Amino acid sequence: MKNNINKQYKIAVVANMSAGKSTFINALFGDSILPAYSHATTDCPIYIYSDDNPDNDMAIVEFTDGKKTVELAKDIVQKEIKFYAQKDSDTLDEKYKNVKKIDLHWDFHILQNSEKFDTNFIIIDTPGPNNTDEHAFKHSDTTKNIILNEADMVLYLFDYGQIDANLELNKNNLWGLIKQRKEKTPDFEVLFIINKIDKAFEDNKKIEEIKSSSSKEEYFANIKKHWFYYENIAIDKIKNSAKKYGFKSPKVFTVSSKFIEYYRNKNNLNFDHLDDIDGFINFFKNSFGKNWDSKFHSYLGYKSIEQSLKNYLKLEDHVYK
Repeated sequence: MKNNINKQYKIAVVANMSAGKSTFINALFGDSILPAYSHATTDCPIYIYSDDNPDNDMAIVEFTDGKKTVELAKDIVQKEIKFYAQKDSDTLDEKYKNVKKIDLHWDFHILQNSEKFDTNFIIIDTPGPNNTDEHAFKHSDTTKNIILNEADMVLYLFDYGQIDANLELNKNNLWGLIKQRKEKTPDFEVLFIINKIDKAFEDNKKIEEIKSSSSKEEYFANIKKHWFYYENIAIDKIKNSAKKYGFKSPKVFTVSSKFIEYYRNKNNLNFDHLDDIDGFINFFKNSFGKNWDSKFHSYLGYKSIEQSLKNYLKLEDHVYK
């Protein structure tokens, strides 16, 4: 583990329920370690330390009920962490219940901590605050404390398909908490990220000129003509809300976490997911011809987010000890 005298810089990833937060973190970090399902799963905060030494890979689980701290060795982390991170109501085994937090040390490919540097970066996968089950108060209280008192930076994730339902502010929702923190700490940095942006494909296909195309060639020419139409509408919605709530120049990104993971793990996909990524790639090939690759990676979105983090955190001139 890293030297405790290093400064810590904590980046909290926050989102309303089922926005694909854990999938986003897996995609950004380049390794599918965190449990990700179609329903809300993260029941406790997971503190992620991106290590430059794979020999340090492990997880440490702490509990609220007095159970002894559990250490998960590298070879069982991926299998076991999903059980400790799930809701208590989803398991009958007492050993997985009453988890306070999980510390995950892993050699991901970005924001790596090293003994050479004077700062340790910590990513916090927070519980979704808008769960409606018996754990709702626990989730909202945990996430509230992280945003208001612990995080140095927030990545605020939205589901493209649920943007309109998540634009308004109240005192205790994510917008409200982030606004409170911004007022308390004016230089507090937030990146607004629209996940599942590939859902916009279906909206774009409803554009009249695209819908009425009479040939394959005309169809893809019109796709190219109206490229990123509904994606830009979504970006403007987030920007307008952020400006209304006190962010003068909000930074808004789009990302397709699912297809980032599919693309990176293409050799290990089942047939359904392989068909999905092949169809996605072919859509870009048909739309952009020889320029498809750059358009494809730009649409996935992770490179622009990664570069923004590097620029803001000044990782190119990371301070050596």
